[in-house]
Amino acid sequence: MKLLFLLLLISTALFGQSNNEIQNQRKLKNYIHLDSIDVYSKDYPTKLIEGSGLFKNKKNKDIGSIGYSTEITKDKNGKIVRVLKSESDHYDEYNKKPQKSVISKITIYFDEFQQPDLAKYISKIFISSSLVTTKTKLFDLKADNEDTYEFRQVKDVLNEIKEK
Repeated sequence: MKLLFLLLLISTALFGQSNNEIQNQRKLKNYIHLDSIDVYSKDYPTKLIEGSGLFKNKKNKDIGSIGYSTEITKDKNGKIVRVLKSESDHYDEYNKKPQKSVISKITIYFDEFQQPDLAKYISKIFISSSLVTTKTKLFDLKADNEDTYEFRQVKDVLNEIKEK
């Protein structure tokens, strides 16, 4: 009996989701339909901001490039429903270091009062065209969140929105 209880505790600790993660997954189901909106949707007018640039080393030699886009999506009543920021950083092969790409996407969903409600953070790292890591995190923006790198990225996007 003790062994069964111990195994249950270990499996819950290793494979169980926290209550917050489960609540965030449920919340995401309410917003998931917004992920299929394209920039040219008539039902959801979207403002698109794009840009690109180059990475240079200390000798002013190009060693990579960056591209980004921000989509601010509103409903027919002019209320913000979603902000999507994506960024791709590509580093060329340099000083015997392999080619590397970091692709990140942050989606912020807004409630009916235009308040930030939920954020989805996705990051993928490729080395020499092979996927090395992928990370997906959800953040309830009406709750306290740990001060992680991913959450700081979400806060940066929220601050950019406030400036526009």
